[in-house]
Amino acid sequence: MTTAPTRRKSVVPGYLRPAPPTVLKLPSAGWTVGIVLLALLAVEAYARSPFASPLDIVPVSEMVATMADLLTRPEFLVDALARTVGIIVVAFVLSSVLGVAAAYVLWRFELWDRAFQPYLNVYYAVPTFALYPIMVVLFGSGIAPIAILSTIFAFGVVALNARTGFNSVSPIVTKLGTTLEMTRWQFFRSILLPYALPNIVTGLKLGLSYAIISVLASEFILSTQGLGHFISIAYDSFDIAEMYAGILVVTALALLATFGISAVLNRFDWRRRR
Repeated sequence: MTTAPTRRKSVVPGYLRPAPPTVLKLPSAGWTVGIVLLALLAVEAYARSPFASPLDIVPVSEMVATMADLLTRPEFLVDALARTVGIIVVAFVLSSVLGVAAAYVLWRFELWDRAFQPYLNVYYAVPTFALYPIMVVLFGSGIAPIAILSTIFAFGVVALNARTGFNSVSPIVTKLGTTLEMTRWQFFRSILLPYALPNIVTGLKLGLSYAIISVLASEFILSTQGLGHFISIAYDSFDIAEMYAGILVVTALALLATFGISAVLNRFDWRRRR
């Protein structure tokens, strides 16, 4: 006769155990979705109440319906959405490549690192948008000034994080590469880059967010096309439904881009591998 196995009691103290993955039988993703749905229902109820003005807010259902209508308009898809997405992609790629390359150069040459460190530390104290008139004089109006400004804005956070990653490489690891008589490219590919990759991945995620913010802010203030300009025109013309619909499109775009790039980059981050 066999007896059922008894469950062994954990010998790990309770204060050392990880937090439970659920709260009230809901995981973190469930709480996120629930909070968002409650917020949307609250906005819907308030917008339909007698306390809300139609010039201030519209129901969420009307925002979604207007957004769906916008996504069927070819002129909106081409002149606003595609234009903005294209500039974001260009700014993100340029800032990523230039930021990582600049961080490597600073790590490689200590004198340059010391010379440029004060400028990197106060990078975001510089009003980037103040450079727009200079960009217009040099490159004319249109896509180029916005793409360059957004690249400059995102460049700093990528370079700072990549520089932190390169500087975190242990001197022992560097001596190991010297002992193995690695070439500079072999050391970069096999030791330096994997060691610094978690920080580089963090910088790239932040760089995408900075690129999105900069492009939309530039279009809102300076451009005559794009999603930011569309929202600005809707606001000035008191088309509240289209204004909120444009904001929903921006929100959806930012969420898809952020979650997408995080899912891709996390595959290269060895800290997240199981």
